[in-house]
Amino acid sequence: MKSEYYETISSEDCLIFRFESVSEFRRIEKVITYSPFSKYKNTYNLALFDVLSNGSFSDLSVSNNLDMEKIFGTVVKSMFSFFAKNPAVSLYITGSTPARTRLYTIIILKELSEARNFFEIYGLNGNTKELFVPNHKYDAFLIKYLNSAK
Repeated sequence: MKSEYYETISSEDCLIFRFESVSEFRRIEKVITYSPFSKYKNTYNLALFDVLSNGSFSDLSVSNNLDMEKIFGTVVKSMFSFFAKNPAVSLYITGSTPARTRLYTIIILKELSEARNFFEIYGLNGNTKELFVPNHKYDAFLIKYLNSAK
């Protein structure tokens, strides 16, 4: 949780965050969105997109801008802002591809010991939900903010 991050511009309700991924190669506009997720009550879907040249969003783009850790640091920072406005909801996160879901598993594993101070993290497989267990394969993740009960 001590990762570097990009500065963001957020909507007042903290449902949309915009930032630029910057490298010596290029600048890529990115958007993080939080939207109601109808499958689970009081849950929002977290999504990360590249903004394409025509203004549309893509969650399938491969940026390769060599700043993945800083991008995910930015996503985590946005989660704290989101939960500050919406402390009693959960976040649903899954990759747009199985490879991206595996990447999210790796990132959670890397940050797990510190993340557990702030979040309750569940792994989802179909209709099965369990507290996140290292080395288990998951289809998606459900994250709850621990301070929501305070």
